[in-house]
Amino acid sequence: MPRFQHPDSALLTQSHTDETSGSARHIVDVLIAERGKHVMAAPWWPLFRPIAYRMLRYFDALEMADAISNLPAEEVFVYLSNLLQVKLTVEGLDRIPAEGPCILVSNHPTGIADGVALYDAVKSRRRDISIFANRDAVRVNPRLADMIVPVEWRAGFKTREKTRETLKNAASAFERNRAVVLFPSGRLAYMKDGKLTERPWMTSALALARRHQVPVIPIHMGARNSRLFYFLAKVSIELRDMTVFNELLNKKGAHFRFHVGEPLAPGQLDGDLAEVTNKLRIHCAETLAQDPDARFSL
Repeated sequence: MPRFQHPDSALLTQSHTDETSGSARHIVDVLIAERGKHVMAAPWWPLFRPIAYRMLRYFDALEMADAISNLPAEEVFVYLSNLLQVKLTVEGLDRIPAEGPCILVSNHPTGIADGVALYDAVKSRRRDISIFANRDAVRVNPRLADMIVPVEWRAGFKTREKTRETLKNAASAFERNRAVVLFPSGRLAYMKDGKLTERPWMTSALALARRHQVPVIPIHMGARNSRLFYFLAKVSIELRDMTVFNELLNKKGAHFRFHVGEPLAPGQLDGDLAEVTNKLRIHCAETLAQDPDARFSL
């Protein structure tokens, strides 16, 4: 993937242009504001803000964003890996092809930390990974485009051009024989009746596997967010989403479990795109959690 070097990337996090207002603000302020538009417009917000910023680990987030703002892509992952020092249990790592294009699909329990933990889990096998991730990552550091396939999450900013760009970047990754990582839910798992529940998957991973004729490696990731996150999810979606940096930084020393399933050739994934995608979701989120050696079946 060609590297895009922002001309002022060293200053990017200190002075970032808000795409909605045109004003220069720290990227952390911009990202929090985009997630909490109504909350921050409420008359009680100025009084609540000091408490909220402590809860959000706002100043820690500023420090982290500034530290990674001009690092090369893999050094960002190394920095975050050293910062979090997550504990890993990985079963079936040798099921990931040591070389050649492939797609790694996983459930999505916690957020940004999932990508960091997965990088840690597979780096001894594959360092040449490209991760489908929120476009916000390259807004923090454009050099992350070397390892990230940016996906636009903001409804008002989605365009056909950005979709084409995403597909072009994915094709480039496959052409360069990289391992492409997708979290097909595109959203974090939620708590239902005391159980962490994976959201429905988009069909993009399976569609890419068929188009580029590459194997799919199913992965179960075991982890969860804080009680605060799940409490706020019941109170306000915006307050929940504003915890994005806290839910990364509070994973320091957290335990992530990975069960890597048997690789699936494109021919093993024939059938209705939506139906096969849903079965793959269940396989990753539930079946592999119980039995790492379980075989996928249609």
